[in-house]
Amino acid sequence: MQKVVCETILLRADFLLLAGDVFDNERISDETVNFFLNEISKLETPVILLPGNHDLMHDTSIYKREVFRDPPNNLFIFKEENGEIIEFDDQGIKFWGKAMSEHSPSFQPLSPLPHPERNTWFIGMAHGHFEAIETNSGRSSLISPAEINKSPFNYIALGHWDLYTDVSQEQNLAVYSGCPMTVGDKSGPGFVSLVDLDPEKGTLYDKWSMKS
Repeated sequence: MQKVVCETILLRADFLLLAGDVFDNERISDETVNFFLNEISKLETPVILLPGNHDLMHDTSIYKREVFRDPPNNLFIFKEENGEIIEFDDQGIKFWGKAMSEHSPSFQPLSPLPHPERNTWFIGMAHGHFEAIETNSGRSSLISPAEINKSPFNYIALGHWDLYTDVSQEQNLAVYSGCPMTVGDKSGPGFVSLVDLDPEKGTLYDKWSMKS
């Protein structure tokens, strides 16, 4: 997390989006959680966090512990499983996401989609498995090409896959940022998705190699 915070400062980012699995499991100690919260508090940047399948938002969620009772003022966590909007009117942007309460076939990260928002940037966040061809596989937390194609968002920040993967559908942008740190036996820097919302050019994004 230290490197992510340093990179956010280096890039002078307006927002930091964490699309799920910030914590690997619910057995994480309060000491580790406090470390995370202390790192977040070093930023002036708002941090938007969407719970994933490793850090679910349910009765025993890590996000419902006492340690989260007084989080940093810049940390915003999606808590509603049916979807909610976190908005920053002064910056002309809104974020939408569904907090995952159960990683199962019944959970649909991008369904139902919200109505379009006018005169503002609208960013979606979703944690789940993209299935390029809908095969009724029965896998949990599925995301379909049709859902991305029908979405009202300027960009969808996806979580669940460890590798940076662009699954955009025509003009509807959706990207798995991957992991900022390499996982397993792989070496080299991790990657994130760096997004620029330009009033004239629209949404620009790039695979960004971590420098911190």
